[in-house]
Amino acid sequence: MLKSTMNKIKKEPKKKNGKVSSLPKAMISILNGSFLARENVIRNMPFMFFIVLLMVMYITYGYYAERTVRELHKVDVELKDMRSNYITKKAELEKTEKQSQVAEDIEQLGLKEAKTPPFKIELDTEVNTEIVQ
Repeated sequence: MLKSTMNKIKKEPKKKNGKVSSLPKAMISILNGSFLARENVIRNMPFMFFIVLLMVMYITYGYYAERTVRELHKVDVELKDMRSNYITKKAELEKTEKQSQVAEDIEQLGLKEAKTPPFKIELDTEVNTEIVQ
């Protein structure tokens, strides 16, 4: 069954000791700005300005923190990209440094890989001094 909300009796404002509630009066004074002329408000104006300054600083810090987080994320993405490039280049370098790869590369130049290991040539000291002079 559907209940109709159209035919409800409107409640009157609550009364305190025979007076109308102060909530509507407070809203009217806020909307027309008359609350700003009260002595308490004028006396506390420096404190209100201090609170407004703190609020502005808090908002500014929020934007600063958000910008810093975005920059950190951007740098993190760049770092990951550079790291992946480094790993790729390092793997390519290790592949080109292998003896089999070097042998293939020098064959293209017309050179052949030596099959015999190198050996040390020894000279007599007499012959050695003659060569130096």
